[in-house]
Amino acid sequence: MTTPDGLDRILAFMPIFERPATNLYEVRPDLSMMDPYVYAPEFTQFIQELYRENLVIDFNWVAWKDEAAKYLENPSQIESADLETLQKLITTHVRADRFNSGHLAQMVENGHILGILKRLETIRGQMKASYPKPQQRIRVVQGDITRQQVDAIVNAAKESLLGGGGVDGAIHRAAGPELLTECRTLGGCPTGEAKITQGYNLPARWVIHTVGPVWQCGRQGEDELLACCYRNSLALAVAHSIRTLAFPAISTGVYGFPLERATRIAMAEVTTFLSRSASVEEVRFICFGDEAYEVYQATLSAL
Repeated sequence: MTTPDGLDRILAFMPIFERPATNLYEVRPDLSMMDPYVYAPEFTQFIQELYRENLVIDFNWVAWKDEAAKYLENPSQIESADLETLQKLITTHVRADRFNSGHLAQMVENGHILGILKRLETIRGQMKASYPKPQQRIRVVQGDITRQQVDAIVNAAKESLLGGGGVDGAIHRAAGPELLTECRTLGGCPTGEAKITQGYNLPARWVIHTVGPVWQCGRQGEDELLACCYRNSLALAVAHSIRTLAFPAISTGVYGFPLERATRIAMAEVTTFLSRSASVEEVRFICFGDEAYEVYQATLSAL
């Protein structure tokens, strides 16, 4: 599935196609070489990213070559092409280069690739405009985090990652002893950082372990450390293609972080992330008691 985030990664290469094409390849006319066109590393990275973001697809591109030629004859058609058509165009040209060295170089020189990227830029904007707002992708739930039907849950862990009380202990008990066995291989986790394991007996496939700060009256950078817990957990979610994620109220239990202050930080980090990324479809905040539920719900409503 091609996402707005994936298109962002593709479009990051656009500036290289706005420079002279000769910067992207060179021709080595050695008759002993089957492939005389040698592409620059950044162009090779661009092609790899096209594969990674599902813009090179599996279809009968040979049978579609005549259709692709129409877009070369009349480039203005690209301006109204949909995403599937662009995927077919990109695939046809990438595959053709494997059999006709220099084909992609020609597509760079005639501006065809740049035209496709400009159309992808428009489609990305349309996708982002139609995507639900961050507030619509956040849920506040009163319940048990170990029973959440999500791709991953976040564990408010100790630095040792070897289990403890509260939500940490509950997650280890529900996941089973295999979780502790895997955690022993991770070498602990510093405050503010995050590590990931399998979920084992949990409904969630993954557990993201993050270590929240102990409240020391705000004198030891606790706000930033707590923010890092959310940022690093969300980064791991993106890296592992996690679409749905559940957080506990990190550091608000025995670590003593003031509930309202922690909630504002949590909501701010998650909404900022969701406003920039479409990769995570839903974030849940799981609240154990009435007070936490009311504070989280009020903070969400105020966004």
